Amino acid sequence: MDADPIIAKLDESPNPVIRYKLRRYVLGEDPSSNAMRRLRRSIKTSPIAESLKRDLEVSDSGDRAGNSTIYLTFRYLADIDYPPGDRSLIPYRDIIVAWLTRLEGQYDDALFIRDKHRVHGSFHANAIFASIVLGLANRETDRLATNLLRYQWPGGGWNCSKIPRAKGPSIVHTAYGLRGLSTYRARNPSVELDHAVDAAAQVVLDRRVYLKRTNGKPLRPVYVKPSYPYPRLYDFMAGLHILARSGHLHDPRTADALDLLESKMIAGEGLNAERKLFSHKQGADDFTHAPWHGDDFGKANAYLTVDALEILAAAGRLG
Repeated sequence: MDADPIIAKLDESPNPVIRYKLRRYVLGEDPSSNAMRRLRRSIKTSPIAESLKRDLEVSDSGDRAGNSTIYLTFRYLADIDYPPGDRSLIPYRDIIVAWLTRLEGQYDDALFIRDKHRVHGSFHANAIFASIVLGLANRETDRLATNLLRYQWPGGGWNCSKIPRAKGPSIVHTAYGLRGLSTYRARNPSVELDHAVDAAAQVVLDRRVYLKRTNGKPLRPVYVKPSYPYPRLYDFMAGLHILARSGHLHDPRTADALDLLESKMIAGEGLNAERKLFSHKQGADDFTHAPWHGDDFGKANAYLTVDALEILAAAGRLG
């Protein structure tokens, strides 16, 4: 596809997140250059980052909804390449670790069923991913990664199903588990980690990113509808983006998902968000201060569009 008009629009965005992602992941600029470091630092005071930090500040870690918001917002800050090393985020990292530590007691007790840990692998994985990207990884991050490896099923992924007869890993926890471990390799590479990452990738690839192995239909109808931020669960865009970052995008089993992505691109504009999974209405379950749609142009969502270009560039599908 001819991406030049879209790239030109993105490069004129007032949002430093969009410009940084474009230049680093699509145009291939060196993230260690002075110009790119300045651009990433400017993300810290962008409207989207300030709004996400506001979400953290007003969330009560003692409340289930507040704890969920802290966990998701920590992930979202990593998704927008918020600059690393902000120590004001450490208390939120530690809240998430404490929550996961409590869950681990269940994973090793009541949720260890028929020799398999029935875990929400995405929980550990997203915490690991965010801690690494935000420059806040510590020994607890290492412990979370060690346990995520320990929880991995023989089939290569993770599954939270309590049904004893459940045999295979789920796409949701496996895809995000893949992202967590592949990101963690930058901190602590090992042969064991390489094998675990490749095994998880095979689970996603065997499902051709979003399709049932039995009949080739979508695993869930909503998985073909892109949204940003990426859903708590999954969609084909999240899967492709994870595979692009883990280095598995050139596998031929990604072809169907890549074709779907290209078919959804609007000429000269980009990719439209087909679901809205957040609200700006105070008191709503999915409330956020974050202006996720504040940088759209035409029908396209800027965040989805820049990630789509990254995926297509990594797959060799940009003209």
